Amino acid sequence: MANPIPAASSENGSVASDPRSVLLLTLNIEGVAAARMPRELQRAGIEVSLLAPRSAVAMQSRFPARKGFLPDHPNLYEWIQHLATSVRAVRPAWILPGDDVSLRLLMQLVVAPPANLVPAVQQELAALIRRSLGDPAHYLDSVDKALLMPIARRLGVDVPDGEAVADEDDAVRVAADLGYPVIVRPAYGNAGRGVARCVAEADVRDAMRAIRPPMGWAPSSGHPALVQRFITGQNHNRPALAWEGREVAGFTRMSVRHYPEPSGPGSVSRYRRVPAIAEANRRLLEALGITGFTGTQFLVEEGTGRPFLIEINRRMTPATHSGSLVGVDLAAAFAACAQGLPWTGATDLAKDEGPTIALFPQEWMRDPASPLLNSLPNDVPWDDPAVVRAFLDPPGLRG
Repeated sequence: MANPIPAASSENGSVASDPRSVLLLTLNIEGVAAARMPRELQRAGIEVSLLAPRSAVAMQSRFPARKGFLPDHPNLYEWIQHLATSVRAVRPAWILPGDDVSLRLLMQLVVAPPANLVPAVQQELAALIRRSLGDPAHYLDSVDKALLMPIARRLGVDVPDGEAVADEDDAVRVAADLGYPVIVRPAYGNAGRGVARCVAEADVRDAMRAIRPPMGWAPSSGHPALVQRFITGQNHNRPALAWEGREVAGFTRMSVRHYPEPSGPGSVSRYRRVPAIAEANRRLLEALGITGFTGTQFLVEEGTGRPFLIEINRRMTPATHSGSLVGVDLAAAFAACAQGLPWTGATDLAKDEGPTIALFPQEWMRDPASPLLNSLPNDVPWDDPAVVRAFLDPPGLRG
């Protein structure tokens, strides 16, 4: 039996309720975002309770006020039980997903809860989740790319030419219409996982056969993938904080190096002010009614400079914490909004070209001997030494 999070009590023994109290939830054992954000949130005056597998790197952080342990591979009902127990123990005002599986399971509890779930438990959790994530009407629209892309087009946000496809033959048809090379992109997924550049029909068929259902709740729209025109350009990501559909603050970073190569998340990032990306992101967050941390991926086309939407991550991402290094403090913005206060800090980068930063542990994992770790500013959390050791020891991809 995993350990519950101990209750937080006020002086008279009643359960504390504070708008600065959050529950950070993750199932990702090697996740960077969940390991790095407790420090940023605590520094901003937020009390963080963490619910994660005992073996998660995030559990090594010294910054959560309380920790509760999930089994490494819980089934749905174990997960709900531990979540409900933790929520009743600490009474968080907000819940923050630290990975995609946790995010989709939270969404499931609101829009498609298990039939035999106790109604009072579902209602209690659903109210907290709606408050923390925003409008449930657009949960699926934001995590299924087959649904997201048509919405983006209607908003005037550039999307690569192509279509959502139902099967191999459909994918081959769309690829032939577009002309090779094309990109096959799973409808669910992030960080380039499962994405394939295809130069012939056989490649398209192989890519479609390689697509696997994602872990956790992920309803099928009947279109497991998109086939899109291949665009040559640079990956850009915009970590941001949204509140009831409004982008409160955000910053844009361009990937200079990737881990894993060639198209994984950025391990070295150049921070840039890109108004077209900021405007596109504002439109998307408003249309989807999002609350919480986000990270929207764009591909900026070589030659034209046009940003094309790739995906939205409805959670903290591996670089969300880095905003404080470049003058756009998303954790502090969250703390202000959580307390109903106006955010008076920076809403974007001050200059068109900001610093280039080697991100930890991503650049170390790409190349432990990388000279960029010494020649560039980095974000190694020296004040959280157990997290540093945990990332240096085990191999594997962390996202």
